[in-house]
Amino acid sequence: MAVLPLLLTSTTPSVRAQAPPSTEERPLGGAIAFDAGATCLERSRLESQVTTWLGRDHVRSDIHLDVRGDQGNPRALTFSISRGGRTRERRFALLPESCDDATAVVALAIALAIDATVFTGVFAPLLRPPPPERLAAIELEAGAEVVPGASIGIAAGVEYGLLDWLAARLDAGARFSWGNTIEGTSGVFDTALAVVTPQLCAGGVLDGSVRLEVCSGAGLGVLRAQGRRYAFSYGPAGPWVAAQGGLRLRFKAGLSWVFEMQGVFPVHVPQFSAQNSAGSTQYRPASPAGALLSAGPAFLF
Repeated sequence: MAVLPLLLTSTTPSVRAQAPPSTEERPLGGAIAFDAGATCLERSRLESQVTTWLGRDHVRSDIHLDVRGDQGNPRALTFSISRGGRTRERRFALLPESCDDATAVVALAIALAIDATVFTGVFAPLLRPPPPERLAAIELEAGAEVVPGASIGIAAGVEYGLLDWLAARLDAGARFSWGNTIEGTSGVFDTALAVVTPQLCAGGVLDGSVRLEVCSGAGLGVLRAQGRRYAFSYGPAGPWVAAQGGLRLRFKAGLSWVFEMQGVFPVHVPQFSAQNSAGSTQYRPASPAGALLSAGPAFLF
């Protein structure tokens, strides 16, 4: 509906001396004198829409409104508002043909005359949501049975906020272990794992500087074993796949830091085997579960 053009074309004659504003209020209906004239306007509908625009059904007691439809033209109307000795008049020469639209136009004009802040926030620029939180971290790792035996490693990763409580995360790193044994053999073997870990993290802020998340995903990598002092050993590079998940804590102590505790559950790992002194082949089975602790600095960007 053409509400604003109609409001902009209304007239505002001279202003009389202004009296101090009243602090008392009265019902809106008691402040309006109404004569529909030849228009289709109805008092009850007009008052209801003015109340809707204002967000209240009372006005200051010194406000008086006089709404008069033209007696011969069904699309012409004049209303005046008096407040504290100050009077303004507005005239509409061409109201919309639709009675609903005409009522809405006049009601909005009256509401604006009563309170010019009716549109506050309606046309205000929408507040942009805060940009997604982005985080980069470098972490040192210590593991147990993530690869055979105890291991250490390093990882770097990024985390990208999708929602306030949800983030996507990708880490890449390497883990190493040394001096692993196979029962019944005299040698040892070392392992090296290169891995990437995509995860989803859900959580929230505990207070202004501490955030706790639950993360879960999968580890995808390549594991290489190298035997020492065996008569014969077999440990080729092969795919390593594991399910992974746990808790991530981020806090601020000078810098921002992350600390994590995760469980690692191998799904597929290369098989480690070596011959014993009798020439029989012995195997080192993969552990069904491992634990990984990691910590390091984090950088928001």
